[in-house]
Amino acid sequence: MKKDPPSEQLQPIINLYIQGQLQQALSKATEMLERFPNSVVLYNIAGACNAGLMQFDAAIISYKQAIKIKPEYAEAYYNMGVALNDKGDLEAAIESYKQALKIKPDYAQAYNNMGNIQKDKGDLEAAIESYKKAIKIKPDYADSHNNMGIALNHKGDLVAAISSYKRALKIKPDYAQAYNNMGNTLKEKGDLDAAISSYKLALRIKPDYAQAHNNMGNTLKEKGDLDAAIKSYKQAIKIRPNDAEGHSNLGNALQLLNQTEQAIVSYEKAISLKKDFNAAISGLGNVLLKKGEHSEGLDKLRQSEGSILFNIKSGLSIK
Repeated sequence: MKKDPPSEQLQPIINLYIQGQLQQALSKATEMLERFPNSVVLYNIAGACNAGLMQFDAAIISYKQAIKIKPEYAEAYYNMGVALNDKGDLEAAIESYKQALKIKPDYAQAYNNMGNIQKDKGDLEAAIESYKKAIKIKPDYADSHNNMGIALNHKGDLVAAISSYKRALKIKPDYAQAYNNMGNTLKEKGDLDAAISSYKLALRIKPDYAQAHNNMGNTLKEKGDLDAAIKSYKQAIKIRPNDAEGHSNLGNALQLLNQTEQAIVSYEKAISLKKDFNAAISGLGNVLLKKGEHSEGLDKLRQSEGSILFNIKSGLSIK
């Protein structure tokens, strides 16, 4: 008996998946599995649909079933790594990528994704090594060059980070994220004008890039151009109204311009979106003190300081 359905039966399910109709694609794949119970392709599609629907445990079960049928199925191990990462099981995700690489040593995407997890875990040396392997396999892998730049920036090697972003942009000139990341590194390096130019290039490619508007605002504020910074923050908030960080940053700039009432509105909005946002609570406390509301201002400052002390104490490990 044939394991996989004929391509003319599979293609409509694949089309539904590509079109983002994940529930319909999952239903069709599940229904077809009754007739083709050993189809690794159908299990892989079912896994991808479940992952897209944020049903990570179900996705992992589907990928494991595909691997049980076809132990050398590198793509299923890779996809399972993605689902495990999204679920937050980082160690298991790394193991899944390693299994994919045992089967398919030239799997550049697996090295790149593994590097991302290692970077997020703070293991920067391992992350850089993974990105290097991905790039060795696929020299024009713009995402890996960009990710390498982020890891190098975290490591403090700012010059090398900028070189990585430039390589990414040479391969992919419309890579807005690489321009944004390069702007962050240039700002950290102290080259504020170059950072602003980099953010502008990111925004020329992607005008609705809220984080780039926010980063531009931070750089303009550091440069002392508060009016321009406020415009950038407002643009970021217009794109992403529920971003607590954007509202808090706007509050900081407004406070520096002594626009007290508007600053209070911004801080209160930030806190309503993120209850334990210490930076916004502290900012609100300071602006209330400036306004002469000493009791309420001090209360907010104590609240933010108390949260910080609690977080420090919570991080202690007593054995």
